[in-house]
Amino acid sequence: MEEISYDYLYHFAGARENLIASLPIWQGKRILELHAERGALTGKLAELAETVTAVTADEESKEAIEKRYPDLNNLTVLTETEFAGKMQSFTGRYDRILLFRKTFAEEKRLRDLGGLLRENGMLVLADANRMGLKYFAGCKEAYGGTYFSGVEGYPEGAMDRCYSKKEYQTLLEKSGYQILDWYYPYPDETFPTAIYSDEHLPMRGELNDNRRNFKWDRYQLFEERLAYDSLLAEGVYPHFANSFLILAYRTDHTRPSEPKRLFYSKYSDEREKKFAIRTDIFEVRMDDNENLPKCVVTKVPLYQDGRTHVEQMAEKQQKLTAYYKDAGIRFCDCKVLNQTAEFPFITGRTLQDLIEEAAERGDQDKIAAILEEYEKRIFQQTPELPFEQTESFEKVFGSMAFKEQMAATEVTDIDLIFSNIIVDADGIWTVIDYEWTFLFPVPKLFVLYRGLYFLYHQVLAKRNWSFTELMEQAGIAEPMQESFRKMEQQFQSYLGSGELPLRNMQRKFGTKIIPLGQEQAEAGWGDIHIREEAWMKVKNIQFHIDRTDYQDGSVICSGWAFAKVKDGRTLPVHIHAKDAAGNDLKIEVSRSRRADVAQALKIRHITDPEFGFDCVWLAPPGEKWSLHFSLGSCEKVYGERI
Repeated sequence: MEEISYDYLYHFAGARENLIASLPIWQGKRILELHAERGALTGKLAELAETVTAVTADEESKEAIEKRYPDLNNLTVLTETEFAGKMQSFTGRYDRILLFRKTFAEEKRLRDLGGLLRENGMLVLADANRMGLKYFAGCKEAYGGTYFSGVEGYPEGAMDRCYSKKEYQTLLEKSGYQILDWYYPYPDETFPTAIYSDEHLPMRGELNDNRRNFKWDRYQLFEERLAYDSLLAEGVYPHFANSFLILAYRTDHTRPSEPKRLFYSKYSDEREKKFAIRTDIFEVRMDDNENLPKCVVTKVPLYQDGRTHVEQMAEKQQKLTAYYKDAGIRFCDCKVLNQTAEFPFITGRTLQDLIEEAAERGDQDKIAAILEEYEKRIFQQTPELPFEQTESFEKVFGSMAFKEQMAATEVTDIDLIFSNIIVDADGIWTVIDYEWTFLFPVPKLFVLYRGLYFLYHQVLAKRNWSFTELMEQAGIAEPMQESFRKMEQQFQSYLGSGELPLRNMQRKFGTKIIPLGQEQAEAGWGDIHIREEAWMKVKNIQFHIDRTDYQDGSVICSGWAFAKVKDGRTLPVHIHAKDAAGNDLKIEVSRSRRADVAQALKIRHITDPEFGFDCVWLAPPGEKWSLHFSLGSCEKVYGERI
């Protein structure tokens, strides 16, 4: 991938369009786009709307937009000076006004902007939340690039700023607007991958894409994913969302009525174009006489290359329904029209939610019962045939040499994970996502492995469950786990585009995420600095790798490691990654306390119990690497097995 700057990413990344692309409010409308900058959103607006007037800072930016979109006949570009001179003539002209960020700059002009809206017109405002969780966790403030200034309410003043949820509401009401809908772009309003709403908030464990400090270094004062789960459980997530997307209309206008209302949108766009899709949940009124709207789920291809992938979903649903007819599992209905797959919205609780609640209560029997029922339905009560490696299998999962004969399914949804299965009030199990269904033999145990793997890392790991025991109880021994890990790596490679995904740009740019413990070590706090002493007499180093995954051009490796020192202490170790030539790789290491390890190995005299680790570094599949654990003059090496 070419070397690019943050400014280039900001102005030209396709992910910028995710903020507005799914909103069903632009079609056939006249749009005014304020602070258009270099046109990151302008092209998508012009594609969706009747006309677009884009207002940007100066002549240079105006020229950049015009050169970027030379063939758009429905686009007019104005400088801020030109717009100010013509503003009075635009009264009542626009159906929608888009204000991306810069709310503070437009605060005094918000009421006047309302005069530019036609009857039933709408202001669409997108901006950061000064009380966003990432700013508490150690990210720099969106506008000033300082720590905690927004959280503290800008005590020293600010040339520019953002607001809290309550402050946006008050500001808009004072300016003559009434808020229609609140949306919560995640991870933020600049490069969103999902859009939530009050009607469809995130599920626990879902907000785990928090490596987004492309521009500046940041601290990691706590684990945001877990903090988000707490906020969701307390019902206060909307106040701590990182960003807002607000739809508001003039108080003196009639409340607009839309035939489709967006509840949720998720982009799966960091894939090959033939697999890139968007998943939406809409509230839809079928006609004017229907009082009760219904919710539908749609999947649309983001590119023409993905048309076949979407259109095959109806066929997959039919084949899965027939294959699993005796297993007590339903697959939600699917119909395809105009390159869009549509599904009914299924209500209930996911199996993952039920297990997590049981884990919080310490109800081991409940968890065991769900796991037993899950295994029975997906593994024991379905037809099977001897696994035979086909050309289609090798294309997706690679060439595998299993040491024993494997039972297989000929119609296989490999994504039968616990978060994709909803249990309704009548106890019926319904699979809501079967995108990754293959019509060739796949080992049945691989489906079970994936389900348990994701359950462990999303729910059970933080409660000190043993991954090894979980797999062995399911009859998946270590050699087979290794084979399945390789299948998963090959599958992820099959999905990928060959380019570095946006979520990994933080590593590409070299901005750091500094855990609290690391900051303490650098400051000389506590005992962590003792790791730096080269003279330390170390007896031995022990480590264990719990998982090694390839995701989006990166390696994710986790496990535990510690050193035994001759004076009787047990200490954490340094962790480094190297390429095949022995060069150091840029690696992010986060540490965790592993009381389970200390207890299992009967370790005493623990100076610092942070034995657990999670490492991430850039290394595409196929490239050799090694992980080095060291303290003093002692070192142990883990080499990737390819």
